[in-house]
Amino acid sequence: MSRRTRLLEIIALCFILTLAAYLRLANVADNPAWYTDEGTHLDIAQNLLRGRVQYLAITQSTLMFAKLPPFELLLAGLLGAVGGGIRTLRAFTGTLGVVSVGMLYRVVRRTQQGRDPALALLSALMLAIYPQSVVYSRFGFSYNLLTPLVLLVMLSCWEYLNTIRCRWLVLAALAIGLGSVSDLWMFALIAPLALIIVIKRDWRHLLWSLPLVLLPFGLYAAVMLATAPRAFLFDLNFTLFRLGRLSPIDQVKTLATNYATLIFQDTWVALGLVGLFLLRPDRLRQLCLLLFLLPILILGRTTALYSLGFYYLIPLLPFAGLGMAALLRYGVPYVWQTIHTGPLNKSQSLKFAAPRVGAVLILLLFIAAPFMTSLGFTIGQVHDGFITPIDPFLLDPDHAQLAAEFINSHTEPDDVVIASPTLAWLIEANVADAQMATVVAGYPAPDLPANIPADRFAFDPHYGRARFVIVDNLWHNWAVENVPGVPDMLREVETWPLAFEAGEIKVYESPD
Repeated sequence: MSRRTRLLEIIALCFILTLAAYLRLANVADNPAWYTDEGTHLDIAQNLLRGRVQYLAITQSTLMFAKLPPFELLLAGLLGAVGGGIRTLRAFTGTLGVVSVGMLYRVVRRTQQGRDPALALLSALMLAIYPQSVVYSRFGFSYNLLTPLVLLVMLSCWEYLNTIRCRWLVLAALAIGLGSVSDLWMFALIAPLALIIVIKRDWRHLLWSLPLVLLPFGLYAAVMLATAPRAFLFDLNFTLFRLGRLSPIDQVKTLATNYATLIFQDTWVALGLVGLFLLRPDRLRQLCLLLFLLPILILGRTTALYSLGFYYLIPLLPFAGLGMAALLRYGVPYVWQTIHTGPLNKSQSLKFAAPRVGAVLILLLFIAAPFMTSLGFTIGQVHDGFITPIDPFLLDPDHAQLAAEFINSHTEPDDVVIASPTLAWLIEANVADAQMATVVAGYPAPDLPANIPADRFAFDPHYGRARFVIVDNLWHNWAVENVPGVPDMLREVETWPLAFEAGEIKVYESPD
């Protein structure tokens, strides 16, 4: 490659990274509106800064909520260093999204061994402008931390298959292991890694690589067993029970629903899957399909991967971008060659110009126009606000801050407040969410076990002891239908005096 070509490639990559950063970081604090998991991360990180392991009212361990140390510790470090709240959280995950774009370019560039830099640049560009990748990087989800690790696993597996050097297998195993102590999702990559070892190389490598995968989680477990053994074992038992509570028939139904919904609702996933089948060389195609489809198969049996559950796909979105790039890289030349009858010269009749003009119009109409329209729409949402399928479950940032300011000016630190996690992290009092308030009242809850030991509670979160109860759209659009005790609690709370109201947020004050 000439120096000029390489310089142009670097310039193009810088442009793509700048575009990715703009789409993920501009106006990120309040756009899109706030989601409940973001408040969960912020509350855990704030408690870590105070020197305690706690989420709202529950102490000693956060495994019950599928929140493990690395992401929370990194966030706590950022909050301690630069301050802020959700702006810092979202800047962190948005930056991870930009890093993922750069990593995808580097990984694809390496797999092509310098033969096809266009595919690497296209892959980075597709991931940079992929609307779902953009909006889910702007949410403060811990799964954004897994995306670079998944790309590292892809690179390590590629090098392991090509060089048979065990150091690459060590890197892949440790990347999966490190990811697993941030989110249990990462354990889904054990299956493709094991298949790669058994089918392509030496099954004996499993004997030492799988222990490496489990090593980071084993160290975490050892620390927890030494510091809070009963809490850790309780949470671990609850987590394992949740993963295996669906029957085989229900798992098949859930997987079929996930597949159909993803294919029909997200064009990028459907077209990206087609593009993955066009990848070259064959080994890269097989590797990407394995790393993309097998985790979806494993996760999709028990968990909805659409609507509120789409964030489970965040670590796999680079494969959709790569597939879309492959579709363009290999599909567009095929269309051109099929429609275009050959090079035009002065001696040819004008009738030969028609196929060439037609080919250009088709490419502009069906390929360039949709991408430009999509990019323009995304840029518009960066300025004016994102519209997402989960908007009914999001909280308006301005209203949330107003409600928190009212609560903080009318409570003492020992007062009990019931609120959604989305704004609970802003409140300077004892805060619990609706599920905690109903569990202690004897009701079951979808995300909490009914038999939480009393010593796990930092305070009594029963709503009867609350000074204020903050009711928002999450209560009406999710909790009323999914948390058995909420309808009864809501009927009683709505008889209390209404102390404050902002948008869909209503603050009720206990008459006692």
